[in-house]
Amino acid sequence: MKVRNFSIVLVLLLVSGFVVKAQDYDFRVLVNKGANEVKAGSGSWAALKTGAKLKDGEEIKIVDDGYLGLVHSSGKTQELKSAGTYDVATLSSGVVAGSKNIATKYADFVLSKMSPEEQEENRRKYASVTGAVERGDDDASINLFMPTSVSIYNSTAIIRWDPVKPNAIYQVKLKNIFEEVIMVAETTDTSYPIDFNDPKIANAAIENLVIVKVFLKDNEDIKSKDAAIERITKEDEPEFAGELADLKSSLGGTETSINDLILAEFYEENGLMLDALTSYENSIKLSPDVPYYQEAYEEFLLRTGLK
Repeated sequence: MKVRNFSIVLVLLLVSGFVVKAQDYDFRVLVNKGANEVKAGSGSWAALKTGAKLKDGEEIKIVDDGYLGLVHSSGKTQELKSAGTYDVATLSSGVVAGSKNIATKYADFVLSKMSPEEQEENRRKYASVTGAVERGDDDASINLFMPTSVSIYNSTAIIRWDPVKPNAIYQVKLKNIFEEVIMVAETTDTSYPIDFNDPKIANAAIENLVIVKVFLKDNEDIKSKDAAIERITKEDEPEFAGELADLKSSLGGTETSINDLILAEFYEENGLMLDALTSYENSIKLSPDVPYYQEAYEEFLLRTGLK
């Protein structure tokens, strides 16, 4: 009995030691803008870098117009936008830690894909491969940042395209599979949101699918390819739905740039390119003055061949 009890204690010690080792930090720096700094105890201030691990006993200093996007070891995220000095232990104590840390997994993916080595690899692939994504008709003059057929999980998707000329007016046409026009919209932007919950779309779409085409208003010969967007229905609930629910719960359920960045990574890993693109767009919209989100978006477009 004593031997058995000793074995149990030993196992518990090993497990607890593993947990401590696995969570040897409070926060990970996922996004960093400005000459922000960190110091441990009475030590000297040092430059804070993306990917750094922040621990109990350390302080961080946010400069004017600085920004930090942090991921707690529990998976919760936090944004620091105000200049000042912050105690890591105090920040950590304010996090209501959950039991799941799935967000840290996708945060690690983001850091990996934004490494200089990975970015250089993206450029080598881009230079050596033509047509990584199906491009559609040869006469397509407007490049949509999406394949000719794509599925989405969320109700809203943002489509984007390359600009044709300054001050252009574009027409976005949606049709169903019977070529019946659902709606035509005009915009001076090079993007347009499509809401599948819009009654005009929901009532006219067939099999939850719409076909999108973008024209130049003053010259319809300048146009994009046809692109089909199919929304995944509740009846066809995918295997990743449970993991997505866990991820959103881990992130805390609030809409922030860093949360959208992590969600974009999740969608990309599951082949939902338009959902990923939409999440990147949202992250930039929420923090337009933080270059990292635009850079991450550009890297996504490059490695997927969408641009």
